[in-house]
Amino acid sequence: MLRICVLCLMLLLSVMGCKSQILQEHLLQPPPPLINFALSRNGAIANASQSVPNHRAGEVIDGDTNSETWDEGSGWGSSLEHLRTSDLNKRPYVSVTLAKPVDIRKIVMWTINSEKYPAPQFGLKDYRIEYWHGTGWGLIPSGDTKDKQYTARDNTKGKRIHEVRQRLIASKVRLVPVSSNDTVFNYQHMAGRRPVYAVDGIARVMELEVWGYAAPEVHTLKQIAQGIPPESMAHPVATETQNGKSQTEPTIKEIIQNVLNRYELGYDMADLTKVMSCFSEAYLSNGRTYQDVKTKASQFFDVYHQIDMTLTDIDIHPNIADDTAIVTGGYTLQYAPKANGQVEQMSGKLTLIFASEAETWRIIRAE
Repeated sequence: MLRICVLCLMLLLSVMGCKSQILQEHLLQPPPPLINFALSRNGAIANASQSVPNHRAGEVIDGDTNSETWDEGSGWGSSLEHLRTSDLNKRPYVSVTLAKPVDIRKIVMWTINSEKYPAPQFGLKDYRIEYWHGTGWGLIPSGDTKDKQYTARDNTKGKRIHEVRQRLIASKVRLVPVSSNDTVFNYQHMAGRRPVYAVDGIARVMELEVWGYAAPEVHTLKQIAQGIPPESMAHPVATETQNGKSQTEPTIKEIIQNVLNRYELGYDMADLTKVMSCFSEAYLSNGRTYQDVKTKASQFFDVYHQIDMTLTDIDIHPNIADDTAIVTGGYTLQYAPKANGQVEQMSGKLTLIFASEAETWRIIRAE
């Protein structure tokens, strides 16, 4: 009998060992290779605000990074006339619309770099790479910029790889050239207080690559794990209570609206704890962290009282692809310095990015 038990135990350990080995092999298995979704053959479409002759937007998604054929029409190019008056709103751009939402891991920019046109003399010098977040363009979180207004400055390389440091799911990216290494300014005259220049130089981009994995288009990983149909993310779900009466669970929009109400009330009451309960501790926006927001709000409450925060024209746009939501609207903030009691007021527009976190939704970014 003892011998049988020993044999059974040895067999059990053997089976468990095999399963453990299989599990280890699964966990240690390298991730699948990244895919470049910014290719025309993968369904991507390129557009540009402007182009120099014979250098169309579609050249940045054809898979050809060779700079030697620039004179034959390879690559996209644009003038840098926006630099004449320093009007940044007139910067040119080339955009790539992907065939589906992508979990973006890195973006690769190829500028010109050939024997005839070396990158240190003719390549793209300063630029931004942006993604469309639903209501506007945001700078990709690459984490390798010297200046937070740019993705790259003083570039002299033909190829630049920008690793994405945060989770980023998007279906549209664009490159905004700011200057090239052959940009030359020739002063012309003054327009009021602004100098006007004649600008020589071309922004030259051979290829723009967007590497990552296809993002879920209908179900999120959280939904798949819980077996929740996507409809439940946008519509109320009726449940039955102990007394037999039906009860409707709140929708994403209702939950977020409750958070916004708490945010307003927190300011009205100068309640730092209530205000910060609306923010994720992983908050990161324009270099500011959760602690930065907390410090700023605390300082505000120390200096001002009679505070009245009002949010207006709120629109909430849930994104079931990655369990986030974009909130847009306006705000009016009225307050009085404790020193003199003179009422002051400010107002403006806001864009908040919410994420599902700990059975509620919290602010993870602000634009």
